Amino acid sequence: MESSKPPNLRIGSGFDIHPVSSDHSRPLILGGVEVSAGFGLMGHSDADVVCHALADAVLGAAGLGGLGDHFPDDDPSFEGANSLVLLSRSIQMVAELGWSLINADVTIIAQKPRLSGFLKEISSSVSITVGAPVLVKVKSPEHIGPLGENLGIVALASALLWQP
Repeated sequence: MESSKPPNLRIGSGFDIHPVSSDHSRPLILGGVEVSAGFGLMGHSDADVVCHALADAVLGAAGLGGLGDHFPDDDPSFEGANSLVLLSRSIQMVAELGWSLINADVTIIAQKPRLSGFLKEISSSVSITVGAPVLVKVKSPEHIGPLGENLGIVALASALLWQP
């Protein structure tokens, strides 16, 4: 009896958190989409927690470390960077090793703003960037702790990679 080789699959997980910025002119960017919130997040780049968590998951699954290993926050060339570009570059690095993203799942944890009306647009933006289906959903911290006090936003991501 001949045994077939199982598919080469890897799962990665990612996490990102950014505090709310005191600069009221800073936009809130999630998955490359500007969300009307009246506040933005503090960060070296555009502070897009969705893209950062997903890039972390993809890079980790391929054994390439994390987002900060490739795009450090002390590198002036990444100041104000569009995180969709960083995510796209992460996908390219993974592809150079022969890996393809099958799908991904991202959970945003935020007390404010209400994001349900933005989720399809965010999912679409990220899916187009990575060339694979990405589901983005949101959970409330239910007024518990710093996230519940709207002091920051978190994103968690899972990514499934395949290598033929």
